[in-house]
Amino acid sequence: MKMSTAAFARSAQARHWQSVIDDVYVPLEFRSGTGETGFDAELEVHSLDGLEFSRLHADPHTVVRSTSAIGRGGDEVVFVMLPRTGSLRIEQDGRTASLRPGDLASYDASRPCLIESREWFDLTITKLPVSLFRSTGFPVPPPSCTAVRIDRESPVGSLASRYLVQLGELSRHRDRLGIRATTVSLISTAFGDVAGVSPTLGREELRLRAQGVVLDRLGDPALAPDRLAAALYVSLRTLQLAFADVGLSPARFILATRMDRAAHLLADPAFAHQSVTEIAFAVGFDDSSQFSRAFKARHGCSPREYRLRECASRGALSDK
Repeated sequence: MKMSTAAFARSAQARHWQSVIDDVYVPLEFRSGTGETGFDAELEVHSLDGLEFSRLHADPHTVVRSTSAIGRGGDEVVFVMLPRTGSLRIEQDGRTASLRPGDLASYDASRPCLIESREWFDLTITKLPVSLFRSTGFPVPPPSCTAVRIDRESPVGSLASRYLVQLGELSRHRDRLGIRATTVSLISTAFGDVAGVSPTLGREELRLRAQGVVLDRLGDPALAPDRLAAALYVSLRTLQLAFADVGLSPARFILATRMDRAAHLLADPAFAHQSVTEIAFAVGFDDSSQFSRAFKARHGCSPREYRLRECASRGALSDK
């Protein structure tokens, strides 16, 4: 798909381009840098394995994802910007990334941002739905990584830059290649590198960090292996391998932690005023029957039987 301002009168070109970027990307506030002299721009957009690549040639301009623009809608997406000629400035969350050709940086369309170029430029843009990170089991980009320059000469930057440019070119000729997960993995690694997350985190340390995250979020019924991996900035596969070392899966680990915490609460006199259902909710269950079945599978008796047994045991000890 190709779009251009060439067929429009000079006085209508900027207005036309506003509608183009709203349709292709997300609602943005467009400001031409050429004044009243017209606005030249050309955009080519293609999809490959569910990823959207676009190449933009344009006169100087600024786009702003303001609060009001966010209010007009737009998908939950992350954009990776890579100038091929010209320079680009990206501002988000109080950070500024000034990009030279070959550098890359990202911005998250769910939060206000500004993208500006003061010269004619050639830009490759990769549009990534946030849901794609979750569905492929890779970490959702952390807020701290946007509007941070990844240098074209850095180890990760040099790889990611060439890769995205080549995929953009391939997308002009192919719509399927089987590289979706690989691409998300590479970009996730680049984001993690920017955010200071070590890609070589030891498996034992990863399990310890996972334990902390699970305990912090135990009351969240939506806590699942993919979300745990995202919170740790690792792929789901990496998390699975870390727990395989101790004969567990992440799902079994989360469930066991829920059940052990429930047992602790049931046995603690400080929580005697809480019902079994309230304790089930406290450890992330929204169905008391499901909780009872899981508890019995872990501890060999129902939650109520466990509480009575622990109470009787404390009573016997107090009589001695």
